[in-house]
Amino acid sequence: MNLTKYITKSCVVTDLAASTKADALKELTHLLFEKRRLKNVGPALDQIMAREVTESTGIGNGVAVPHARVAGLKSLVCAVGRKPDGLDFMAVDRKPVHLVFLICYPPIEQTTYLNFVATVAKLLGDDEHRQAMMTTDGAEDIFALLEAASESFTERHENPGEAIAADPGLKNVQDTHADMILLARLQLCGEMLATARSGKKNINDRIANIRSLVDPRILHHYDRLLKGRPPALVPVEGDTCQGCFMKLATKFVQEVRLDPDHIHMCTNCSRFIYVV
Repeated sequence: MNLTKYITKSCVVTDLAASTKADALKELTHLLFEKRRLKNVGPALDQIMAREVTESTGIGNGVAVPHARVAGLKSLVCAVGRKPDGLDFMAVDRKPVHLVFLICYPPIEQTTYLNFVATVAKLLGDDEHRQAMMTTDGAEDIFALLEAASESFTERHENPGEAIAADPGLKNVQDTHADMILLARLQLCGEMLATARSGKKNINDRIANIRSLVDPRILHHYDRLLKGRPPALVPVEGDTCQGCFMKLATKFVQEVRLDPDHIHMCTNCSRFIYVV
């Protein structure tokens, strides 16, 4: 996806004043509020801080993606902060964080958020892009870099459903990993359709194409979930299902984590789940 659809130039900080992780989270959350991208700082900041206590959002390569699901938002918003000297985020690779993408998103855009994070991770996993982010001068330059890089990435990954359709080996009843990919794409397209002002026919065509590729039994359960208690596909974070917010058995979560090639459902709410 194009990251700059959810970022404004005014919400890019080239040199964070903060010297600690907590202060950086406060600085970026308050920036979203000051730029009228966020209506209420308190609930969002509480969620962001609580998430960091559970598990650090430092994903490696000097990048962190703190986030909060905020009721009342119309769309995902993001503030970007750069810290040349680095911050201790207790990241997965134990290295300092230099680039922080602080994300707030509405409950209906769970899949949009996940695609946003995946795009950030993919783009900044590239040494050239990451180095450019660190050396470019101003907020406008950082914005332009993100725009160009994410547009290029989107063009190369626009139609994953077509790739699955073209390769029968990917669409095998015994290997349901393909169906999970398709369900994620289907849910994302549904979120896009709900907020789109134009291009709805194109989105509906994509939805129809994806639905034709999903196993009918899986699609039936997905439709029931979406009608009764959306979203149908949710992540598990810190052993907690992000659909019903119930803590799952650690052994079960570990089984899900070690078996990504099969579809799993929450033992409490029956939503499709995956571990992030």
